[in-house]
Amino acid sequence: MSSTDSDQEKTELPTERRKTDAIEKGQILSSKDFVMGAVLLTGVLLMAFFGRAMFTQLVGSFRDGLDISSVLAKETSLLAVAADRFVSATVIILVFSAPLAIIAVTAQMLLGGLHFIPSNINFKASRLSIVGGFGRMFGSNAVIELIKSILKVTVLGFVGGWVLIQSLPEFLSIASGSLETTVENLGSITIWILLTLVGSVAVLGILDAGIQYYRHSQQLMMTKQEVKDEHKQTEGSPEIRARIRKAQQEISQRSSVSQVEKAQVVIVNPQHFAVALNYDFVEGSAPIVLAKGADVIAAQIREKAEAAGIPILTMPTLARALFYTTEIGSEIHSDLYRAVAAVLSFVFQAGGVGDPPEVEVPEELQFDANGKRMAGRK
Repeated sequence: MSSTDSDQEKTELPTERRKTDAIEKGQILSSKDFVMGAVLLTGVLLMAFFGRAMFTQLVGSFRDGLDISSVLAKETSLLAVAADRFVSATVIILVFSAPLAIIAVTAQMLLGGLHFIPSNINFKASRLSIVGGFGRMFGSNAVIELIKSILKVTVLGFVGGWVLIQSLPEFLSIASGSLETTVENLGSITIWILLTLVGSVAVLGILDAGIQYYRHSQQLMMTKQEVKDEHKQTEGSPEIRARIRKAQQEISQRSSVSQVEKAQVVIVNPQHFAVALNYDFVEGSAPIVLAKGADVIAAQIREKAEAAGIPILTMPTLARALFYTTEIGSEIHSDLYRAVAAVLSFVFQAGGVGDPPEVEVPEELQFDANGKRMAGRK
């Protein structure tokens, strides 16, 4: 398999940006069957535990609504009585509906969270396309939904038939009791049938949630090339990053020229590079690069040093090593301690007058004018 083919395979986990873009496009993990199963199961459980109380309240409210004695007595108006009965029934319905709404919201939050997507509100002409409509009708998603619907009908039909067969003896024995007993038994059987059917719907909803999670995860998977392209878009191409770093270094080098007057020695290349060093006798730490630069900035450093009477030593190999291994304001590389110590000793003892000492720069720290490492050259 070629590298091009492997780059096209979606083997990489989605990045945070990919997830965010998917949400903005409305690609949110959701399952209607899961949410519906949770809502139906909650509704049946509410009916099982609080159905009698709610039924009694509704019947009482209905009976009160038929009582218009207060209207006939001209104590209150018919509109006020109707409004009062309507409010009472509405409160009962809302008390029953509120938990269902909470469960629906919670179920969606467990899957993909709640997100408001403004773009979904906008009109899209593509939705009116006949070709697009046929594509949605006969596409892979439509086939999957059809299979799911057939499966649901089959499972619910089987479960419903089995429950009815199991409950048949109880149905036959209902008429033998009193009216109150008959109503109570009928309610119990109905709740049992509903619990069984809705439980099956809930199980199918859980299975559908798993399927939707897998499909959603597969849709978000990325190819290696997509990851690379996104990284370039986010961080910029290597060429752009290199230019940015170079510009930042030039700005830092220009600003460092003002620090040359604090240096004790400037080491040059002799024209291309210049590095200004300072050693703190009180602290006794390693020498620090106060300023460095190439070409124009190097010339500015030399001019500053000459004006301030700071020794300027021509040591090409050491100058390049200091330039490429140490940032401005940082201590010099530990492998250059011995060489710089010899230079500082020469400056402090001889005032930098005369030929500079011969110093040894480690091979791994030897560079050419372009910053490439040199092998065995000083």
